[in-house]
Amino acid sequence: MRFENGFAVDAPAEEVWAALLDVERVAPCMPGAEVLERTGEDAYKVGIRVKVGPITMRYRGNVKIAERDEDAHVATMRAKAREARGQGAADATVRMALAQEDGHTRATLATDLQLSGRAAGMGRGVIADVAARLIERFADNLAEMLEGEPAELAAAPEPPAPPPGAAPPGAGPPGVAPPHAAPPEAAPPLGAAPPPHAAPPRPAAAQESLPAGELAAGVIAGRLGRPATLLAATAGVAAVGAGIGYLLGRRRA
Repeated sequence: MRFENGFAVDAPAEEVWAALLDVERVAPCMPGAEVLERTGEDAYKVGIRVKVGPITMRYRGNVKIAERDEDAHVATMRAKAREARGQGAADATVRMALAQEDGHTRATLATDLQLSGRAAGMGRGVIADVAARLIERFADNLAEMLEGEPAELAAAPEPPAPPPGAAPPGAGPPGVAPPHAAPPEAAPPLGAAPPPHAAPPRPAAAQESLPAGELAAGVIAGRLGRPATLLAATAGVAAVGAGIGYLLGRRRA
């Protein structure tokens, strides 16, 4: 089966292209997708996770960049993925092209897909609907990432260095604490347990994987009424997401 998707980002084509070539930078934009390892020149092992209620679907596969044109901003790749636990498989060829249009960049994705296993019985309309939703979510995350970087990079200028021998701002005479200085922190009593450390925040990619899975499940549920068919559809969507997710997140060799 063949279908097309597209999205637009308010950024120059060169900037969007550079971002899409950086795997670590763009991977969190596709919920649930990840690059597991590099296996060769323009070749990677990829994975994707989609959660539907209590069920989590995991796919793993390999991606090879077949063609790329840096000047025209066009790339073609081949992707093959299988269920981590199951007999389902997917074979896809995806072509991506970027075009500059009135201050923004439009991306077009053309996908040729073959499915087997549980996902083979799903309809083309379901795949097209879910792929469109996932690409829309990816585009929103990509735009947010690109818009947020200028503010982060434009840090406040550093204050000029004081002349030699001058005390730093706010410092008083030697041995005298500057005004409003906080009192030294008292040492904990002997034998007291150290204070607990706050748990680190969860990565953004992990937080994003669940909403994307629920979004895909919602689209499928609106088209299908049987739980067995819903599960099969989710398997196919995961395979498609693995291919599209990597194409939008590969690294320049």
